[in-house]
Amino acid sequence: MLDGVNLEVAVGETIAIVGPNGCGKSTLMNLVPRFYDPTHGSVTLDGTDLREFRIRELRARLGIVSQEISLFNGTVANNIRYGSTEATERQVIEAAKHAHAHRFITEKLTDGYESQCGPNGNRLSGGQRQRIALARAILRDPAILILDEATSQIDLESEQIIHKVLEQFTRYRTTLIVTHRLSTLALADRIVVLEGGRITDTGPHDELLKRCDLYRRLHQIQLRETA
Repeated sequence: MLDGVNLEVAVGETIAIVGPNGCGKSTLMNLVPRFYDPTHGSVTLDGTDLREFRIRELRARLGIVSQEISLFNGTVANNIRYGSTEATERQVIEAAKHAHAHRFITEKLTDGYESQCGPNGNRLSGGQRQRIALARAILRDPAILILDEATSQIDLESEQIIHKVLEQFTRYRTTLIVTHRLSTLALADRIVVLEGGRITDTGPHDELLKRCDLYRRLHQIQLRETA
């Protein structure tokens, strides 16, 4: 549950949200696509309450890559095209190239872009599913990108590839990131620290390390896990 959260994100800004498990990070993110609405207060976009938008209109502006990737039992091409159903084959391939997915699709999958992903994408590895989800988001070209622990279940090599993709794709795009990965935090213009549903501090990485005990502890835990 969130309590008294007041957060303003500028157009083109990349915000990372960190905190212990259960502090409200995903809850905060889920308010943006209106998976549910706040019981008090409001969430606004350019000054307009999100409840005044049609759901389809609002979500058309968003690209979401989460820890649990939603792929359906269809071809790789159609799973990518789900980000923009009118996209041409060439546009699908270009999005896959930007997501560093084209090579594994053409070299490792038997039928290339016509390969079946399987139910929930179970014929693909975690890193492959993440890159297809990124290709889908890139194809959509959203005004707002939401990344909710998007690299939490992938190997180091895939994480490094995806980090390069995000470094380019988040530039000049409003981006909200829930993460504990140090490499992903480096993408943020500003880091927001949540605890118990409240914002306890906000600022750049170096400043938070100096003044925020919780952020410093989280950072030390991640350093140990990485080591």
